[in-house]
Amino acid sequence: MTKSTPTSVPEPAGTRDAGDEIYAFRQKNGSIASQVYDYLMQRILDMELEPFRELSEAKLAAEFGISRTPVREALARLARRGLVDILPQRGTRVSPLSVELIAKSRFIREALERPLARLAAEKLTPDIAALMMREIALQQTFAELSDDQEFLSSDDRFHALIARAAGFESIWDDVREAKFHMDRVRRLSLLSQQHMYFIIGEHQHILERLKAHDVEGADASLAVHLVSVMRELDLIREHHPEYFAREGAGPRNR
Repeated sequence: MTKSTPTSVPEPAGTRDAGDEIYAFRQKNGSIASQVYDYLMQRILDMELEPFRELSEAKLAAEFGISRTPVREALARLARRGLVDILPQRGTRVSPLSVELIAKSRFIREALERPLARLAAEKLTPDIAALMMREIALQQTFAELSDDQEFLSSDDRFHALIARAAGFESIWDDVREAKFHMDRVRRLSLLSQQHMYFIIGEHQHILERLKAHDVEGADASLAVHLVSVMRELDLIREHHPEYFAREGAGPRNR
């Protein structure tokens, strides 16, 4: 979804046709609860359901045309991931952004991706290098179009290719699990073309080090890249203080 300005406010919950979405869920494999979980999780990560948004179990069930049980199960799973807060006697809300959880996500992601970059520098093949170059070209196009949603998807594919080059493609699933909270912040920070071009430059440098089979350089470039979100955290908090948890406040469901 393309944002026109850095200060755009996420669209309200009712702007999607949830009934159509759930109908589509029923045509897929897997439980309704799992599909509702995936649907709500993606909307939270995309900041369409913004921090502190109240989520009514009964209203969601009615909106989706399903019973409350799968909605309750989905919300419980989201709470375990730190994406919603279940407040006793008060209901459920989308969790505010947490500096602590964002830092934890970055730490875990760095621990997984830096060794992958080192291995990728040793093993990179021309075929995978070509695929990475293709993603960078796509990112340049998406940046020109201010299409941050497609840019994010390409960014994920670029990093997944590093895992593939290292010979551990399946580890990307673990990385995706670790980066939930970074993704929420990244969804705010990628609203400007300037920042997208900045990330493209970092990707180009990483690929240069990989193609040169520079193990130390690839490691260092990847490390610098992964702290970009943390460097911007103060600016994001300044622009969106309403999305962040107050120090020492708010429940933790973990």
